Amino acid sequence: MPTDTLLFAYVVVWSLATITAGVAALSTPAIRSELAAYVRFLLVPWKLAVFVPAAIFVTFAGRFAYDDTWDVVAGGGMSLLTYLTAPWAVGVFFRCGKRWRPRWHELLALVACLFSASWFYDGWLLIRDGSYPETWLPNLGISPALYLLGGALWNLEVDASGKPTFGFVRQEWPVPPTVPQARPMLFLLALPPIVLAALILLFSVKWRI
Repeated sequence: MPTDTLLFAYVVVWSLATITAGVAALSTPAIRSELAAYVRFLLVPWKLAVFVPAAIFVTFAGRFAYDDTWDVVAGGGMSLLTYLTAPWAVGVFFRCGKRWRPRWHELLALVACLFSASWFYDGWLLIRDGSYPETWLPNLGISPALYLLGGALWNLEVDASGKPTFGFVRQEWPVPPTVPQARPMLFLLALPPIVLAALILLFSVKWRI
């Protein structure tokens, strides 16, 4: 286990990284200008239809698990942060790889990923319990994978010909697609990542029932 000094240094580093990334994002005109479009992108009905039941499960299922770190704040907070930031972060990772965005945006996406999937959890339990959670490292290995899976899921789209695609490949992303998305193909595309995420959650903890 890391010493208390190393954990303290870790908290300082991730706290400063989160604050710096937040300030940088909010002070970048290109990111601010796409915020309204991104909100509309998140409010596409099928995405809300997937998010709401998933968030309810993750928020309240902890009471049925042998895991006292999984409470309403940890589950609900991580669910909401994932929905709000993961589609953007995954899109930014892809578009930076294609050199469609400045490469330093990748750092903002990485911080969004780590804060939403790990550091929020660590910080809440540190406040709640007065000590750094022993589960911080296992969580760091599992939750970012779920985060990226969620980001990919909420970027799923069908194009005008009905073919599957990801929203972040469109030049105008994160503007919502103009093509109607209420199609059986989209449901079939969304089902595998939903099942995979559910299996990871179900088999990564011990349940009381």
